[in-house]
Amino acid sequence: MNKTSIRMIMLVLAAAAGFQVQAQTAPAAPAGDQPLSMKYDAVANDIPFAPLKNACAIRMLPVVDARPNKETLGANFGAALLSGDAAAWSADALQNLSQFGFKVETIKVADGRPGLTLLPQITRAYTWQIGVKLFGTVVVKVDYLKPDGSVESKTYRASGNKINMWGADYEFMTTLNYAFNNLLRTMASDVEKRCAKQA
Repeated sequence: MNKTSIRMIMLVLAAAAGFQVQAQTAPAAPAGDQPLSMKYDAVANDIPFAPLKNACAIRMLPVVDARPNKETLGANFGAALLSGDAAAWSADALQNLSQFGFKVETIKVADGRPGLTLLPQITRAYTWQIGVKLFGTVVVKVDYLKPDGSVESKTYRASGNKINMWGADYEFMTTLNYAFNNLLRTMASDVEKRCAKQA
């Protein structure tokens, strides 16, 4: 075996050893991957909110994140859209029920007072793309806690969509805000009927 062959073998072995070390120390995911900023946006709305005639005072317990998949919200060109704090995002959105005329009081525990006490759970939040349109769906389950200890549950589901302008991650979040605002409209109508029963 000549010197050139020996050098070639040594270079191949050195390269292989370097690859093994690099493979062992490589991070599981790219360092740039960050959760999507889940910021509620009341402006992502096709129809402005308007006060309802029979809106009343309601008490809102902390939102429970009950999503089966708490890790992702969908994908953008194959790259996962990592989920941010969905509970905090939902809590901000639900506070916007005040735009319908409801007086929203945030409480930490149910106190058994007369009136409407709501325990919300976000159970779904996901996005997808078809052609140049982006879509988002949000599902929220609300437990209405009654002073006698009984519970009545209702699930609200809504979707939203927009044109994909830039292929940016935040555009998927916009569709989720459209979806949540559509959900609030349906939920507000239902809560108003419950307010009338309380009167």
